[in-house]
Amino acid sequence: MVIIHSPVMLSEVLSFVPEHAKLIVDGTLGHGWHTIVMAEKFPDAKIIGLDIDEKMLAKARLRVESATADVEGWELLANRIECVQKSYADIQSILWDKKCDYILLDLWVNLEHFLATDRGFSLKGNATLDMRFDQGKTKTAEVVVNTYSPSDLKNIFVKYGDFTEKKAEELAETICRERNKNRIVTTFDLKKVLGLCGLGNSAVAVIFQAIRIEVNGELDNLETFLSTFAECLNVGWRCAIMSYHSIEDRLVKQSFQQLVNTWWFALLTKKVIVPNYKEVEKNKAARSAKMRVIEKTAELRT
Repeated sequence: MVIIHSPVMLSEVLSFVPEHAKLIVDGTLGHGWHTIVMAEKFPDAKIIGLDIDEKMLAKARLRVESATADVEGWELLANRIECVQKSYADIQSILWDKKCDYILLDLWVNLEHFLATDRGFSLKGNATLDMRFDQGKTKTAEVVVNTYSPSDLKNIFVKYGDFTEKKAEELAETICRERNKNRIVTTFDLKKVLGLCGLGNSAVAVIFQAIRIEVNGELDNLETFLSTFAECLNVGWRCAIMSYHSIEDRLVKQSFQQLVNTWWFALLTKKVIVPNYKEVEKNKAARSAKMRVIEKTAELRT
């Protein structure tokens, strides 16, 4: 099955790329659509595309090759795109002594992770509880579900799933009780356990999301990036972040405001940007997207 992940708010992303950008970092490469279009539209720019998921990275490389074959000067275009298996949280070490002109983060999970049910992201198919983007990591969803203490599970469900303390405690205690009878190994095993607490598919999906965030350290990665990216930007250049979770958006909003308060940055999106209704009609996954953009106006003083 061919799965195509549609790039969210593509025109809005392009509108904020500085015209004479020389180095762009796409910190969430996915299938490579944002990167490919930016490379075509900004012929002077080199683009570094980052993704910790080896499978996504391989597909992005193939898509770059197939897309550039139909573009005039495709050899040059292909040479300007570098795909790297790294997290955007490592941007400082990746760039080393370089600085870039535009950074893009699209924090939504690739559609393929949900539709290709073999990696345990989706509750629609029965698969091993994995949920790792980076298959080189040892922590899986199965490890979280079967080894975390009741209090740790409860905290995950409250923090990442927005469940009440009481409901989160019930969920955690039920999981711990049932795993003592039989190890919870598959997505359907977990779905069945959560059903004992009266959760329907929508609420179960939120639990899956909370566990996925924990497995991949998604908020930790975002916090690391937000604390370091400012030093990676050239003066006069920008960072755009699209978030889909209220916690992510809050972290981005607060971090950007702190930078604006230093006087070395300007917020270009006084009001958060969201997809228009036409895009949402075509791509339901885009409906919760929020984009914020900041520009570096002067060099940080130390």
